Amino acid sequence: MTYDASERSLAGGRPIRLYQFARGLLRWAYASCDRDVDHLNQSFKALRGGIADNGIQQSGDSQQDQFVVTAPGDLEVAQRYRAAAPSAPVQLTVFARHDGVDDYLVIWVGEVRSVKWTQPDRCEIACAPLSERMEMQGLRLGWERNCPHALYSLACGVDRNGYRVDSSVQTMDGAGLGNGSLAAYPADYFTGGYVEWPIGSGEYERRGIERHSGTRLTLLGGTAGLSAGQAIRLYPGCRQTVAGCQQFDNLANYGGIPHLAGKSPFDGNQYF
Repeated sequence: MTYDASERSLAGGRPIRLYQFARGLLRWAYASCDRDVDHLNQSFKALRGGIADNGIQQSGDSQQDQFVVTAPGDLEVAQRYRAAAPSAPVQLTVFARHDGVDDYLVIWVGEVRSVKWTQPDRCEIACAPLSERMEMQGLRLGWERNCPHALYSLACGVDRNGYRVDSSVQTMDGAGLGNGSLAAYPADYFTGGYVEWPIGSGEYERRGIERHSGTRLTLLGGTAGLSAGQAIRLYPGCRQTVAGCQQFDNLANYGGIPHLAGKSPFDGNQYF
């Protein structure tokens, strides 16, 4: 029996939905029925308390077309959003099929935007459709003294592996971490950079470094997900100035205009 025949059947259909969350090679797969389902060489787990959604909306407004998944509060993928959102997007693919029928349809594709816990034991995962990306505006290159390029980006051209520092977590207090070896670097050397650590299947979680002082790093988003003794990688930051660019011997790719005039060519007002 095909999926279409099951859908059209008055009493023979047994619809189920399969929710596949993915970040790179990491997968979290759940089924809306009361038993595990093997689908595309992957096991979709049945959940105690169940998993459901608010239905597929197609109004043409991506804000109104949010796809909300309701699930148990201890859902593994939801726990990734407890303290700070993951540094890479988590994608959601929803499959529709019928119990006992191998035929299926992909009925929804998008990305997780936020997770909130409406009750101690329930969470709501708000997702945006893939079409939302088509409505996003790109960033325009600014005409400014400071460099507008993101450090280690293609426009910047600096190879981050040449500046990587392998370290570990010796101390942590929720807001930041410490390691004695960091004192060997100048103050603020890592400010504006980031720290990363492996989370499995070749994926790395990243947090921006808000401040580097002595042996301590203050992290944007705190230390959730880190543990004492864990191996980490550190990458220095850049002040987006000529002096900062020279630190990386990368002045040829500097994107700012250091000798920009101090008055607007349009109205003569001064700016800095």
